[in-house]
Amino acid sequence: MNFPPQLQQKIEKWANSQGISTEQFVLQAIAEKIDTLSQQATEQHTQQNSEITNILPLNQPNIYRKEGILVIEAELPENFDVNTFIDELREERIQDQIT
Repeated sequence: MNFPPQLQQKIEKWANSQGISTEQFVLQAIAEKIDTLSQQATEQHTQQNSEITNILPLNQPNIYRKEGILVIEAELPENFDVNTFIDELREERIQDQIT
């Protein structure tokens, strides 16, 4: 590819600092940009669907991605104890590892 001289110098500088070729650097940069745009499109699509349909039954979790992190918004049962829940998960994991 033909880049403007200033951009070519920056590409070479960053590629050298990472110990890769300029071609590898450009390919990685393009792949990262595509991944970012794909995540943004998914988040936007999920948000639009939630706003448009807004027909989730009560007490159903709202699930979406935000900045690449899966977010689940849900109401917890009235007597929910986080510490007990974590202890139970730990115990299940221990039992799974034993068997």
